[in-house]
Amino acid sequence: MNEKTTAHALYRKLLTLYPRNFKEQFSESMEQTFNDLYNEQKRQADRGFFSFMFRIFVETALGIIKENILLLAQGNVMKNILTNLRSPSIISFILVFPFMFLELANRRNFHEGFPIALFGLMWLLPVVFILILMPMSRSLRTGNSIITNPIILLIRVVFLALIAWMWLGLLIDQMPCFLGVPNCD
Repeated sequence: MNEKTTAHALYRKLLTLYPRNFKEQFSESMEQTFNDLYNEQKRQADRGFFSFMFRIFVETALGIIKENILLLAQGNVMKNILTNLRSPSIISFILVFPFMFLELANRRNFHEGFPIALFGLMWLLPVVFILILMPMSRSLRTGNSIITNPIILLIRVVFLALIAWMWLGLLIDQMPCFLGVPNCD
């Protein structure tokens, strides 16, 4: 696959993270704009291609975050979250991405494997946290008392505390590695 095909394929994949209505309305014009900017960048050989791609992808990622937050802020928040199960995944990715970036930026030995299992777990824990929290939020928003089932509430709170403790423990344990400390395990 050549450079242009790869860049366009990655950008198209990135656009799939937009909310459905936004994607249906704007993805075609966004792809066309990306194509135009890409072709213009290729004509200007004096500017860095990597910085161009990085800037475009960061701007698009920020737009994705903004549109997903706007979707959640409109109307019934819980209905939007339930109909769009990507939201917990995106929120978790936003939470983990800075640490992934730090890991990549501060790696001393690039021949070592990237800790995919670590970041997979760091992503999965917040997803589960949000999914456990959603029914509690839904009950509060509909005016129901969350204390109607105290045993289930207690179980949920215990699981939420356990997940938060595990995630923070992982973060504290791995923070030296993210910051580039030598001989980090």
